[in-house]
Amino acid sequence: MLATLLYSIAGGMLVVLSTARVEQIAWRFLRVVGLLTLPMFVGVSFWLLKQTPGGAADVHWSVLAGFIAALGAASLIVLAPIAEGNAGMIRMVAAMFGSVGLAAACGSALTVLANRFDGVPGYGFAEMMTVVGQLASAMVLGSITIAWLLGHAYLTATKMTITPLRWFSRVLVWSVVVKTAFVLVSFLLGWWMTRSAGPIELASSPSLVTLVYRSWLVVSLRGAVGLLSVGVFAFMVADCVKLRATQSATGILYFASVFAYVGELAGQQLLMECGWPL
Repeated sequence: MLATLLYSIAGGMLVVLSTARVEQIAWRFLRVVGLLTLPMFVGVSFWLLKQTPGGAADVHWSVLAGFIAALGAASLIVLAPIAEGNAGMIRMVAAMFGSVGLAAACGSALTVLANRFDGVPGYGFAEMMTVVGQLASAMVLGSITIAWLLGHAYLTATKMTITPLRWFSRVLVWSVVVKTAFVLVSFLLGWWMTRSAGPIELASSPSLVTLVYRSWLVVSLRGAVGLLSVGVFAFMVADCVKLRATQSATGILYFASVFAYVGELAGQQLLMECGWPL
């Protein structure tokens, strides 16, 4: 679960960065993004490789994707000083290798699903929903992490425009909205597909409602902490950014990021227990 979280944060950060006008961002901040995402990709990949029972011959493709994504983080560190005149190249590197990082996150989540529910009826559709949900989660995690990092950078890069932080706050708001909508739709689909009279049985014979009821504490963390609270914080940050209150926005983002991390870990736990992404 932690591997999926770290892959999602690192990959999401690079993808979200690729959508911004990087020429308006201090190059030292771009280097910080590379310095943070590089150990995430490398550390998690080595850890998963070590945990593989059969060694390198049986390594999951997500581990290879993690190592490839690390090359993008290393490239960002090297290219950061020339970002102002090569913004297109920076965005391309961030988008390409960030997408590989997201693939690593999806692969890690699918491994969690396969370890418990591979081969049961409806497993293929559960895989598809898991990938969609993981991409939405990565956008939330990436945007909230890169936003609070950038907010901190304003303490030293005093001449940097507010435009990048405003953009990241918008991405965060829409990412939370999309993720919340996904969870609601996914729950309704899962309930319909696993109810006693439904056409498909997923993961186990009990309905999704029954499985969710059994994990009510984790569900509470997922919904109240990981979605509702983060959504409130996201709108508060957007309001602070409108007023150019970067320090206030950064403080809120610190708390929001912790809530988001806890919520996504709860989501991974529910995936493992219920066999369905929430």
